[in-house]
Amino acid sequence: MIFPKRDAVYQNLNTSFTNFGELLVDLKENGFTGVVQVSFWEYDGVLLLDNGSVVNASQEAGRYTLSGQDAVKAVTEKAKEKDGSISVFVQSGEMITMLASMVISKAIYENLSTDFTSLEALIEKLEDQNHTGYIVVRIDGNRQTGYIFMLEGRVIDALLSAGADEVSGAKVLSRILDIISSTGATFSVFESAVEEALSESEVIRISYNLPQLLEAWGVVIQAVENSTDEHLGAGEFLNTFKDTLIANADEFPFLDPFAAKFQYQNGQVTYSGEVKKDFSHGIGKCLWETVEILAEQAAMNGQDLFGPIRSSLRKLSSQYNEQLNKFNFPGILPDLFS
Repeated sequence: MIFPKRDAVYQNLNTSFTNFGELLVDLKENGFTGVVQVSFWEYDGVLLLDNGSVVNASQEAGRYTLSGQDAVKAVTEKAKEKDGSISVFVQSGEMITMLASMVISKAIYENLSTDFTSLEALIEKLEDQNHTGYIVVRIDGNRQTGYIFMLEGRVIDALLSAGADEVSGAKVLSRILDIISSTGATFSVFESAVEEALSESEVIRISYNLPQLLEAWGVVIQAVENSTDEHLGAGEFLNTFKDTLIANADEFPFLDPFAAKFQYQNGQVTYSGEVKKDFSHGIGKCLWETVEILAEQAAMNGQDLFGPIRSSLRKLSSQYNEQLNKFNFPGILPDLFS
């Protein structure tokens, strides 16, 4: 993957002496946003991190390329081998968003010549179209190559390489345009599959943060369970919650109790299946429907169940505020976190 490498945190760490897992943990704890590159002979793998979380990945091994969750696993495993190198580069959040979508892209214009097409005019057209993708500019018989990165119609970075030398930054676009005005060039335009890439990124983000997400769901479900059982009796919540999971199994098969991939018991949530992008949405829907059923049952006995549950979750929020906001619990369960 081509990306600007001007802001290095680490360069060429030897994989033989670097604990890759510990490196990722450190980057996660420090909320790092940027690129982790793993390099071997005829191999290039990158992990794209946003605020410490892996959001996408790419692997190029000879003629074979891989992206998404499979690439995350492949690059992480490759980094454990000997005699490779690891480099870490800071990037802006916008650049990571663009690169994360860039792993799934297609050419929409190929080998256009400056003899017939103005690159500057084309960029203006792409700006009007809110284009997300990149432009590859071949200059002077491929002796130099320019890369122009765009996100939602804006040029967010540019890079110019000549062999092993490269420069990047805001002023590089003007430099590319100046060079091709005298030498000419050919260029190709690539469009990123934004929705598909962002969907994949969400799955990767959930997978990467799964232990923390499961912990958060455990304390939330337990808070609801404790409030419910205090008013309706022990076991009422758990029985109803299991029934709700079964009722929603067609829409969210990964939560089917009979499949035993998702389990809740004594304030602990465990999950052994493949993570889906609607993972939290599915749990949230089942939990809300459970509360609705039990609240109606409580109302028939003259009891208010919503009040105690909301009060319990407000107390919980003070202790787990960062985690709950990180995983958007107020958005998933707005009627309980109110």
